[in-house]
Amino acid sequence: MINNSPVFAKKKKHKKAAISTVNTKEDIETQGIFISGVQAYLNGNYQEAITKFNQALQRDPNIDAAYYELSRIAYESGNMEKATENAQKAIDINPDNEYYYQYLAEAKGASGDYVEAANVYKELIKRKPKEYNYYYDWAYMLTKAEKYKEAIDVYNQLEQKTGVQEDLIFQKQPLYIKLGKVDDCIKDIEKLAKEYPEQTRYIALIGEVYKSNKMYDKAIDTYERILAKEPNNANALLSISESYLKLGNTEKYKAYQNQLFNSDKIDIDTKIYTLIPLIHQMIDDSTMRPEVLNIANKLVEMYPDNVKTITARADVLYNSGNKLEAQKAYSQAVKMSDVPTTVWVQLYILDAELEDYKHLIEISNEGIQKNPEEPYGYFYNSLANQLSNNYQQASDVLLKSFDVRRKLKNDISVYPPQLTLQMLINLGDVSFQLKNYARSDSAYDAALEIDPNSAIVLNNYAYYLSERDVDLEKAERMSKKSNLLEDDNSAYLDTYAWIMYKMKNYKEALEWIEQALQLPDANNRAELLQHYGDILYKSGKIEKAVEQWNLAIQKGGDKIALEDKIKNARAN
Repeated sequence: MINNSPVFAKKKKHKKAAISTVNTKEDIETQGIFISGVQAYLNGNYQEAITKFNQALQRDPNIDAAYYELSRIAYESGNMEKATENAQKAIDINPDNEYYYQYLAEAKGASGDYVEAANVYKELIKRKPKEYNYYYDWAYMLTKAEKYKEAIDVYNQLEQKTGVQEDLIFQKQPLYIKLGKVDDCIKDIEKLAKEYPEQTRYIALIGEVYKSNKMYDKAIDTYERILAKEPNNANALLSISESYLKLGNTEKYKAYQNQLFNSDKIDIDTKIYTLIPLIHQMIDDSTMRPEVLNIANKLVEMYPDNVKTITARADVLYNSGNKLEAQKAYSQAVKMSDVPTTVWVQLYILDAELEDYKHLIEISNEGIQKNPEEPYGYFYNSLANQLSNNYQQASDVLLKSFDVRRKLKNDISVYPPQLTLQMLINLGDVSFQLKNYARSDSAYDAALEIDPNSAIVLNNYAYYLSERDVDLEKAERMSKKSNLLEDDNSAYLDTYAWIMYKMKNYKEALEWIEQALQLPDANNRAELLQHYGDILYKSGKIEKAVEQWNLAIQKGGDKIALEDKIKNARAN
């Protein structure tokens, strides 16, 4: 794998530079001024520190430490021009202090003058040739200046001093590639392969460089070198098969894949690990679906009682769009022992996507029995019951879950805040349906403690208050905030319009509901259309109100209630 991350030198701690030996009364006074400047700097009083250091320099212009401290203050204040100027003055007075050079280089680099920063490190290395960390800094500044060849030369200088080192080779790789010198990059990595012949990962790195540069024939030859040493190296087999596929040789592609996945000398974990990237590739390239599914089926044939192969096949089916077959496979997996929690959750999510609430209730009940402290079984069970209008069952499950949460002392590693928030929303919803308004309000109040800026909590809470004709001022504030938090949400706009309706502000209600109706999804929302009819009626537009009530029936609204409105030509 090509490593593109720069290696930075580990900075030495900047030492405080001392002023010269004190011999006279004037020297003592100057030293006192300098020390008071240092104290002001340490206390964060930069302006006072600057004043003191300048006073010291007026008395003695050769105090390099004062210029150094002024450089530090300028650097930390973002004034790189001044930092550079003062660091250079410190060096002019005392050219043997390496810390001055560091500040000068850092200031030049921070101002974007990478070439000059590199030159500072070059000069510093002349003075400190055995401080190898400075070579990395030098090369890094050259790289930032896009002087790639010169940066490589610096790394090569260091290599001559230290011998072949992995980190040096890795630093040079991307530079060679940027220069288009793939062969030089390969030669460099070959030094590692020769130095450490037992490490086939260096040969694999050569193969990866060839692959990334679409030199597939050479990549194949390189990976064959690995197979000569390790005939069952999964990475080499997979890389060769992928290279043959890029060359259009599907026969060889399948042959090497079969060698990998059919081998009884390659363990199941390695095979699953190798299959995962293929699944990700399949998501982007649907033509791979048959091949990847064939591999997954073979693994199940070889390891029929292994939960990993069953789950892997389910993942392939799910990501291929075959969700019903995936549901069967996940259901088979959760019946086995040592099933990871993630498999249960994936099945819950899939059931919800399929709107198979009956199965979701059944399987989540099993999940709760097997993993009574795991929250997702409770959440999805309550959700399925809620969507099936089983409000009492949904409420019971949620309350049981909150009991478990309390026993676990609200452990956020088990019950993360966002999951708790969603469960409180659901509890608020089902409690409203059960007419347990006190618990509904309490659930929403608790949800707002977790996230006072949750638009969905603010909207739902406001709507339920308006439906009960209570705390309408509070409802109005929450609804307005939800609309400020999320623009162009027809449900939120409808809620505010409905609150205005309840407050008998029909003019504003009409403005808000018509704003909601401008949005694409609005005309399919039966409840919104019913509200529109009611608002129109109260606005004296009877015929238009009847028209909207009829539309609401067509979109699945409450037929009995709506027909009563139409028959009597009036809102309730």
